[in-house]
Amino acid sequence: MRRPTPQKVVIEFDGGVKTESSFDTLPAPLQLELLRQPFASSPSPAPEQEKFLLLEWDDGWKEVIEVDSTCKGLNRYAVISRPEDVGRLSLHREDGYPELIEIGRKPLGLSRIAFLIDTVDTVQPSVERSVREGKKTDHFYKLTKGGDARSEQIEAFKKAAAAEGIDLKQLRSQDPAELRNHYEKIRRRMGIRAGQRQQDVWDFMAYLAKYAG
Repeated sequence: MRRPTPQKVVIEFDGGVKTESSFDTLPAPLQLELLRQPFASSPSPAPEQEKFLLLEWDDGWKEVIEVDSTCKGLNRYAVISRPEDVGRLSLHREDGYPELIEIGRKPLGLSRIAFLIDTVDTVQPSVERSVREGKKTDHFYKLTKGGDARSEQIEAFKKAAAAEGIDLKQLRSQDPAELRNHYEKIRRRMGIRAGQRQQDVWDFMAYLAKYAG
């Protein structure tokens, strides 16, 4: 679902002095960092309608990122080396402008990408060609269909819940604090981490719970 759009940031100094700025005038990295903070996060009211990226690496590491509701499919993946490696994952959006996700952790070791909504688009990236220009090398990837990550994660969620002695039917009646405690136990057993902000993980656990229950 589309989340409320931040409008402004207010800073209050000692003595009661305040200053404010329109949120959209802040640098993009600062916007992201602010939205990652717990005070700026709230659980999704309808997690089964959210859209997620599940990223998997060749060393078994997994991260989840909740993406904008206007995203509608995977586009392309590329890595720029100069000399550090930075990945660029592009998603199609309804307005025609791509959604760009930066991959900072081992971009060359990304082994699978899944775009999860009520269906799933799962691909395995592999280098198709590399182009060197001066001290920079661009690696362009082809995306090959790679299984059904959504069904795999739903089954993994069920197994993790059972291993922790958590009744899936009771998850829907838990208070928020207890629910998050259960989700944290399941998340750890599944080995899934937040790619950008912790709330994304809780929403993803709630998303899986809706389909696993």
